[in-house]
Amino acid sequence: MLTKKNFVIVGSATLALVICYSVFSVVTVNLALTARASEIGLYPDQFGLSYEDIEFSPRGDESITLRGWWIPASDDSPPEVSKGTVIGVHGLDGNRENLLEMAPSYIGEGFSFLIFDLRGHGMSDKAPMGAGLKEIQDLQGAIDFVVLNHNPGPGGIFLHGLSYGAAIVLLTGHNEVSVGGVFSDSSFASLTDLVVQEVADRTYLPLWGASLFRPGLIRAAKVMKGLDLDKVLPAEAAGEYTYPIALVHCKSDQRIKITHLAQIRAQVQEPPWLVAYLNCDHSNARFDHAEHYNATALSYFNSRIEGDLE
Repeated sequence: MLTKKNFVIVGSATLALVICYSVFSVVTVNLALTARASEIGLYPDQFGLSYEDIEFSPRGDESITLRGWWIPASDDSPPEVSKGTVIGVHGLDGNRENLLEMAPSYIGEGFSFLIFDLRGHGMSDKAPMGAGLKEIQDLQGAIDFVVLNHNPGPGGIFLHGLSYGAAIVLLTGHNEVSVGGVFSDSSFASLTDLVVQEVADRTYLPLWGASLFRPGLIRAAKVMKGLDLDKVLPAEAAGEYTYPIALVHCKSDQRIKITHLAQIRAQVQEPPWLVAYLNCDHSNARFDHAEHYNATALSYFNSRIEGDLE
């Protein structure tokens, strides 16, 4: 028989567990959804490239200013000489310079290149990160800038994303008529799956134990940030593309495990350009396998141009 004393003990223990669960969920979401701005230390002219400082706003939100670089295919050629425009999207806590190493390859191949800082990153306005959902508007703003100023035509814009940026390009490109190809390097398949995995990796909890916090994490994000983490599903978005996309990952990636690549691959409609690199850390194939990586990106985007012409 449950006595009054036992009832108080059970009730107190339950309350303590609820409080601990809630606090853990809130702290975890706050850490996972907080970006750190990093300074830019590398510029296009250090690669011998001419460029223009540009500013634009996320689509539908004039209160935020995003900043980046426009690197034209050629200084002295008319816009129609450019094969198209590649827009690069960096990862969490990064900035536009993270993709600058790709610029000489793209420019040399006849593409113009736009790279910019997401909200709360680099030199863009300080604004709370949006778990990839609000950043869709950031990328849409970059797309609108190219369409308004450089007339790329249908399918004339190509997206190249790294890590967090890889997820953003997958979430965005399938809804944009002007986008003709997407190169996704080290994307996660589901944000909640990634956060749960990181909870397991950084605590003593087994994966099944960390999974118990999924409802709390989702609820905390909605209450604290106004974000629905259940909607951050790059794998599901990958299934919306009616043309082949490019998927790149490092097999030994410990930050976003290669199982995420398998989940994304399982959703696509068309066989993707798929490369899993050995002996590289998270999103570092562009450095550790630079020659092959650059050639793959160029071959993929060139194939999409040829595909559009067929």
